[in-house]
Amino acid sequence: MTQKIDAYTHLSPPGFLDFLEGLSGSPHVFRKLFANTPTLVDTDQRLRQMDKYGIDSNVVVPLPWIEGIRGVYDDPALSVKAARLCNDGLRMVTLAHPGRFHGVALLPSAAGPQQMVSELERSVEELGLAGGVLFFGPTVKPPDHPDYEPLYQKAEQLDVPLWLHPCRPGSHADYPEEKFSKYLIWQTLGWVTDSSVAMARLVFSGVFQRYPDLKLITHHHGALIPTFAKRMQACYESFEECSGIDLQTPIEQPYIDHFKKFYCDTASLGFEPATIQLACDFFGVERVLFGSDSPMDSRSGEIFTPETDRTVAALKLTKAERQSIYGGNMLQLLSRGRKKKQKKAAARTAPQRPVRRAAGRR
Repeated sequence: MTQKIDAYTHLSPPGFLDFLEGLSGSPHVFRKLFANTPTLVDTDQRLRQMDKYGIDSNVVVPLPWIEGIRGVYDDPALSVKAARLCNDGLRMVTLAHPGRFHGVALLPSAAGPQQMVSELERSVEELGLAGGVLFFGPTVKPPDHPDYEPLYQKAEQLDVPLWLHPCRPGSHADYPEEKFSKYLIWQTLGWVTDSSVAMARLVFSGVFQRYPDLKLITHHHGALIPTFAKRMQACYESFEECSGIDLQTPIEQPYIDHFKKFYCDTASLGFEPATIQLACDFFGVERVLFGSDSPMDSRSGEIFTPETDRTVAALKLTKAERQSIYGGNMLQLLSRGRKKKQKKAAARTAPQRPVRRAAGRR
């Protein structure tokens, strides 16, 4: 029987939004969204919806993110406090519903490398969370910033994935002379652009060369990369060969092939088999994860969950390939981290062999 694991959903731990509002002293921009999306905060309603659509478990990326509140994001102590509160809340959710939710840790990305590493390690090894999430966009530091280097190294050592998520706010204008983004451009087009930019920065900075076993999960079916892969490669070749531009990268041509080292979800926000088929063809079925972005639709998950399921069911795949997307690929990612933790625990509890003393010594 095919196990269905929704690898990219959202959930807000109990009291987390209230905590952030208390720190900022004003209503959070997500407050109305939360009021109209009950399955974002109510796990009982969420479980009923999952059962309705045959979803065995949800991987939950927490909302809201720290990067959305500058006063918290820029304050190392507050950002660490917020991340710990959020992740402790996720732990409570996973304990209350074993096997149904897999939490993804919020990380204090502006607090500094050691704080990020410590919180990822605590979240994985003490709280049992599945990995961590990083939010990227034009208002926060880029993913190839040196501060992230220890985090990528630690994620590889722990053998857990890092989920990537765009975070461009509506207050980031489309043009310098304007005060905010118009017509929801920041969300509809800005987010997929920002995800693509983050992927390019990671690829060309050589992150996968330094950490070949690092698992990075991109949102929204790999954003623009599968659609514009041929354009990107043609531009790389043309500008290097004809214009003499040096991209100053440690990776080798063809550059586009390095983008295939990411994992991607199937969140297309509607019935889009052609779009997801393109992602499968680019990344390979073994790197595509069933993910809906639920419950972030206008009906609190009643659109994204079934439409994403219908999309995956319509793909031109073998039964085994479809099962891999629905749950097999995510199970492998989840189990790898668990196996490493089990080995460490076994090593700590293994009986110590007596030390042999050399002849003639006491």
